[in-house]
Amino acid sequence: MGTETGRSKNKFTLKIVTSYLVLALLTAGVGYFIYTEIQNYISTETKDTNDEKLLRTSALVTNLYKAESLSKLALQNNNQLSFKAYTQKIDSIQLQIDTLKNYISGDEPKGLLDSLQTLLRQKVANSTELRKLKVKSINNNSLDKALKEFEKIEESFGKFSAENLFTDFDKYSPQVQQSLREYAALISSNTPKNGNPAENSAYVDSILNVSKDMIRKAKLADSRSQRSLAQKEMEMGRNDLELSQQLQNIINAFEQEVITSSYNNNLKKRQTLRKTTRIAGFAALLGFFIVAIFSFLITRDYWKVQTYRAKLEREKKYSESLLRSREQLISTVSHDLRTPLNTIGGYSELLESTELSAKQQGYVKNVKSASEYVGNLVNDLLDFSKLEAGKLNIEKVPFVPANLIQETAENLQALHKNKGLRLVLNIDPALEKTVLGDPFRIRQILTNLLGNAFKFTEEGHIKVEAKVDRAKGKELSANISVSDTGIGIAKSKQHLIFKEFTQAEKDTEKKFGGYGLGLTISKKLAELLKGTLLLESEVGKGSTFTLQLPLTLTNKVKEADKNMPYMAPKLRMLIIDDDTALLHMLRELAESMGITVHTYTNFLSIEEDSHLAYDLVLTDIQMPQVTGFEVLKKLQSGKYKHYKNQPIIAMTGRRDLGPEAYMGVGFAQVLQKPFTKGELVATLKLMGIVAEEETKEPVTHTPKTIVSEEKKTTPSLYNLDIIHSFLGRNEDAIFEVLTTFVSDTKTNMALLDQTVSYRDYPQVNQVAHRMLPMFRQLKVAKSVAVLEKLELAKADTMDWGEMDESYDILKQQVKQLLRELEERLATSPNYSG
Repeated sequence: MGTETGRSKNKFTLKIVTSYLVLALLTAGVGYFIYTEIQNYISTETKDTNDEKLLRTSALVTNLYKAESLSKLALQNNNQLSFKAYTQKIDSIQLQIDTLKNYISGDEPKGLLDSLQTLLRQKVANSTELRKLKVKSINNNSLDKALKEFEKIEESFGKFSAENLFTDFDKYSPQVQQSLREYAALISSNTPKNGNPAENSAYVDSILNVSKDMIRKAKLADSRSQRSLAQKEMEMGRNDLELSQQLQNIINAFEQEVITSSYNNNLKKRQTLRKTTRIAGFAALLGFFIVAIFSFLITRDYWKVQTYRAKLEREKKYSESLLRSREQLISTVSHDLRTPLNTIGGYSELLESTELSAKQQGYVKNVKSASEYVGNLVNDLLDFSKLEAGKLNIEKVPFVPANLIQETAENLQALHKNKGLRLVLNIDPALEKTVLGDPFRIRQILTNLLGNAFKFTEEGHIKVEAKVDRAKGKELSANISVSDTGIGIAKSKQHLIFKEFTQAEKDTEKKFGGYGLGLTISKKLAELLKGTLLLESEVGKGSTFTLQLPLTLTNKVKEADKNMPYMAPKLRMLIIDDDTALLHMLRELAESMGITVHTYTNFLSIEEDSHLAYDLVLTDIQMPQVTGFEVLKKLQSGKYKHYKNQPIIAMTGRRDLGPEAYMGVGFAQVLQKPFTKGELVATLKLMGIVAEEETKEPVTHTPKTIVSEEKKTTPSLYNLDIIHSFLGRNEDAIFEVLTTFVSDTKTNMALLDQTVSYRDYPQVNQVAHRMLPMFRQLKVAKSVAVLEKLELAKADTMDWGEMDESYDILKQQVKQLLRELEERLATSPNYSG
């Protein structure tokens, strides 16, 4: 179902993406075509070549008219400056025509412009000739005037000058002026010198006649020039007419070209607009068609997805119910297994304390090994169940990572010492500082990693490297890698090892054992601690697991938060006691105080060459196989390499011996059971193990709601004051201690029932002694009195009838006590029935 739903979801997503992609492509294509057409449309709108042509043509016409005016003015004035201005204007018009040619595309308009330039050049040449003829004409007019003057002076005599003889003398050219001066000098030189009037008159007449003849001849010769001037003027007129006609043709040609261009542009615009409209309409229809098709497909898939979703919701609810059932089953079975496991463990210890053959001892050893295996499985199942349910709480207490890593590695090496594997430890000195974290869970991860390394390695070494990757202020990242030279894991199988109840190879479980939960729990714990757990492995060469965890450096314990543990975190303690409930409580106490603790129910479990690291030993006195006095002797014998004269504190419930009886044989101090947390702290302070300020109790404030709740649920058969002195208000720890106590009590009562029925006084004494410490801790006074009698019962001090009677009383009291405890446990969120 999940695969089908995923496939359907993928198809649904693909169709949506495809529809958007098709529409995007259509929009892009249509947009491109429309953009191209709009560019063409805009280009026709923005082109100003025709306007430029018209403007330049209009400027050319204006300049031609100006040139015409300058030409007429130059001819009228016969002034050199006016004629020069006219020629300059013609030169600028030539340049304008050359520029205008660049805007002309056709050959015909260019030919017209070329002819216009030729006409202009001809007009300049004609104007030059006409000006020359004008000058000659002016000279001819001067000859006429001179002839008239000669007629006026026929009766007079005297000298003549060119300025007097010729009007407008200054306007003549220098050559003409020079000729007129020579002529006037000639006349003056022939003026009569005597005073005879008759002679003078004849002389003057002859001179005048000769002069007039000469002037008439000159005028007759100049008449041809006049005719040439008229011809030039007519030619200039025709040239102007032709120039005007040529200019009009050019303007008409330009107008026709502009009209044609405008018509073509308008036609192109209409075509572009129609084309754009068709494209837009086609795109709209195609887009509507695509949207309709994909809407149909997506709607159909949507309803399919809705159907699959409804099925998936039903499957999810069913899966969640299965998970809850599995969680409930795991939790129930795990808790229910504790009682028979404790019974098996108890009977195994009882069997070990009797006279057994070597074969029977081997049987008992196998039974204990199997029960420990199942016990570990139960613990892992409980942790896994809590992790799955999100009920596993993470603490932040002070501890020293280097100590924790070293102790965990050495403990695991001791358990697998028969393999002869070498342990290599490389620990960064930076990890020897006190940090805040959850040492119990970190130890659990490292235990799983190191346990697997030892289990899957037959020869070679196990290497543990711990270093600080990076540090920022008080925050640091610890990198702990566990490497082995074992069988390794194939790349294709590495993703399987972190799955619950799964191992990389099918034959691994048969060959090496295990139930496939350790790495799963480790992975989840690493994530819960906001870290990571990574794997690098190669078949036949080994594996490397790398745990990366964030940690926080902490100051001295006295500066820690009020709710933080207040004991020195570097203190390490070894505790030996056969009472598992008390041992569990002491472990919780030690961890809450930041003490690194090793706990054992039997001293024989401690190897002589173990690499245990501890600063203090707490041992129970009365234990079935090895008593506290024997523990003292064995440790002081020098056979145990890990013992280096650390102080040993006796824990005892006996009332018949005083403190001197214990301290006289070598114990450093005595703790009388039941003892409180304050008494333990006072003893450690007395011994100088912790400083005065380090043992100061933190001030805690209990909320009013919790106080009122405690008053409502105050128990009648037991008292938690001593437990609270150990564990404070840590309900999770109290729940675990009481759960262990209930389980152990059921097991011990079953053993006591058997031993009483068999009239086995020594076994009755041992079971009663084992039960007494926790009953005293809970202040169950009536039961304590009965257990004390049974602890000291002998055949000569208590007959069978009295023993049966005491046991019946105890059984009734314990039954009521367990009922009340189970009612309290049922109110805890950790309770699973």
